[in-house]
Amino acid sequence: MQNLKFFDASTKIGAPQNGLPAYAATTGELLAEMDYHGVERALVCHINAGGCGAEYANRALAEFLAADTAHRLTGVWTILPACTRELPQGKTLFQQMKAQRIGALNIMPVEHGWILSRLSIGKQIEEAVERRIPFIFYAPLWESIYTFMSLFPNARVICSSGGLWGTDRYFRPLLENYENFFLELSTYWVPEGIADLAREYGAHRLLYGSGYPSYGHGSMMLALRQADLPAEDKVGIAGKNLERLLEEVQG
Repeated sequence: MQNLKFFDASTKIGAPQNGLPAYAATTGELLAEMDYHGVERALVCHINAGGCGAEYANRALAEFLAADTAHRLTGVWTILPACTRELPQGKTLFQQMKAQRIGALNIMPVEHGWILSRLSIGKQIEEAVERRIPFIFYAPLWESIYTFMSLFPNARVICSSGGLWGTDRYFRPLLENYENFFLELSTYWVPEGIADLAREYGAHRLLYGSGYPSYGHGSMMLALRQADLPAEDKVGIAGKNLERLLEEVQG
């Protein structure tokens, strides 16, 4: 079986705020889980980014990353409108992102109580778009992604954990119309679906992700290994596509 190097595009770390057991409450626990399944690197968001607030989650995630001395983890911070002055802005934000190995930003307008519009966050988004920083929507409200892409058509967007069963009619129009729209596959449980998407839109638009801890690392690894795809496409989806996206981020 082909030896693939996996770079997980959808992993969360930390103890859930509701007191449920944490699968990876520490950096060491997450890295051990990755080692067990053969995942080399991961793009990581704090598990409480939505519920506990962006400021707390960003700070806590930076602490988790600091404990990763091998630099296998890259972080995802949450962005907020500048008007409430809760987070660093402009060059200060991007300098801190680079210093603390933050490679992407997520957007949670519903969880954090703001309207997705140019009026509220346009300047900040444009600054990040210029730097080719990817934006991630987790378990998205599809209307939010459609609105975001129409407002910022040049943005690099990763749809992560888009939902099980029958989401093609939501995301395929985005793949067709926006060349910088990427699909993370953790919840795409469609027989032969990965190969079909790769043939239709290009394998470079697809990213391996586990959806951990909601799902295990291994299930999508198996699906990708068994997909009817050229070896080069599997290498890209497993990790090279995400690696390229993050390497193209400009400071």
